Amino acid sequence: MEGTSISFVTYPDGKVSQASLTVGGERNARERVISEWLPEQYFGNAITGYLADSVWREMSAKGFKSWTVGIADDGSPQLDEH
Repeated sequence: MEGTSISFVTYPDGKVSQASLTVGGERNARERVISEWLPEQYFGNAITGYLADSVWREMSAKGFKSWTVGIADDGSPQLDEH
Protein backbone atom coordinates (compact mmCIF):
# COMPACT_ATOMS: atom_id res chain seq x y z
CA MET A 1 0.00 0.00 0.00
CA GLU A 2 1.33 3.44 -0.88
CA GLY A 3 0.25 6.75 0.51
CA THR A 4 1.37 10.27 1.22
CA SER A 5 1.17 9.91 4.99
CA ILE A 6 2.24 7.59 7.79
CA SER A 7 0.59 7.30 11.19
CA PHE A 8 2.08 6.03 14.43
CA VAL A 9 1.69 6.09 18.20
CA THR A 10 4.21 7.27 20.78
CA TYR A 11 4.48 5.98 24.34
CA PRO A 12 4.37 8.45 27.24
CA ASP A 13 8.20 8.55 27.20
CA GLY A 14 8.17 9.63 23.54
CA LYS A 15 9.34 6.36 21.99
CA VAL A 16 7.56 5.22 18.83
CA SER A 17 5.61 1.96 18.90
CA GLN A 18 7.02 0.02 15.97
CA ALA A 19 3.82 -2.07 15.85
CA SER A 20 1.76 1.06 15.21
CA LEU A 21 3.57 2.28 12.07
CA THR A 22 1.08 2.24 9.22
CA VAL A 23 -0.03 4.02 6.06
CA GLY A 24 -3.57 2.93 6.98
CA GLY A 25 -4.43 6.01 9.05
CA GLU A 26 -4.64 7.14 12.63
CA ARG A 27 -7.34 4.68 13.74
CA ASN A 28 -5.34 1.77 12.35
CA ALA A 29 -2.21 2.92 14.22
CA ARG A 30 -4.16 3.13 17.48
CA GLU A 31 -5.72 -0.30 17.01
CA ARG A 32 -2.32 -1.80 16.22
CA VAL A 33 -0.70 -0.45 19.39
CA ILE A 34 -3.62 -1.77 21.44
CA SER A 35 -3.20 -5.18 19.81
CA GLU A 36 0.49 -5.05 20.69
CA TRP A 37 -0.47 -5.01 24.37
CA LEU A 38 -3.51 -7.29 24.10
CA PRO A 39 -2.27 -10.09 21.82
CA GLU A 40 -4.82 -12.11 19.89
CA GLN A 41 -3.62 -15.42 21.34
CA TYR A 42 -4.90 -14.28 24.76
CA PHE A 43 -7.66 -11.79 24.01
CA GLY A 44 -9.19 -13.03 20.75
CA ASN A 45 -9.71 -10.97 17.62
CA ALA A 46 -8.24 -7.51 17.36
CA ILE A 47 -9.97 -4.79 19.36
CA THR A 48 -11.50 -2.37 16.88
CA GLY A 49 -14.14 0.32 16.56
CA TYR A 50 -15.89 1.69 19.65
CA LEU A 51 -14.05 -0.65 22.01
CA ALA A 52 -10.69 0.52 20.65
CA ASP A 53 -11.83 4.13 21.04
CA SER A 54 -12.60 3.49 24.71
CA VAL A 55 -9.21 1.91 25.33
CA TRP A 56 -7.51 4.72 23.40
CA ARG A 57 -9.13 7.43 25.53
CA GLU A 58 -7.61 5.84 28.63
CA MET A 59 -4.21 5.42 26.94
CA SER A 60 -4.30 9.04 25.78
CA ALA A 61 -5.01 10.20 29.32
CA LYS A 62 -1.85 8.33 30.39
CA GLY A 63 0.30 10.13 27.81
CA PHE A 64 0.11 8.04 24.63
CA LYS A 65 -0.19 10.17 21.48
CA SER A 66 -1.00 9.38 17.88
CA TRP A 67 0.68 11.24 15.04
CA THR A 68 0.38 11.51 11.29
CA VAL A 69 3.20 12.74 9.07
CA GLY A 70 1.97 13.73 5.63
CA ILE A 71 3.76 14.96 2.55
CA ALA A 72 2.16 17.99 0.93
CA ASP A 73 2.00 18.48 -2.83
CA ASP A 74 5.07 20.70 -2.66
CA GLY A 75 7.02 17.92 -0.90
CA SER A 76 7.11 19.53 2.53
CA PRO A 77 6.23 17.39 5.57
CA GLN A 78 3.31 18.13 7.84
CA LEU A 79 3.07 16.70 11.37
CA ASP A 80 -0.33 16.32 13.02
CA GLU A 81 -0.75 15.24 16.64
CA HIS A 82 -4.07 13.58 17.54
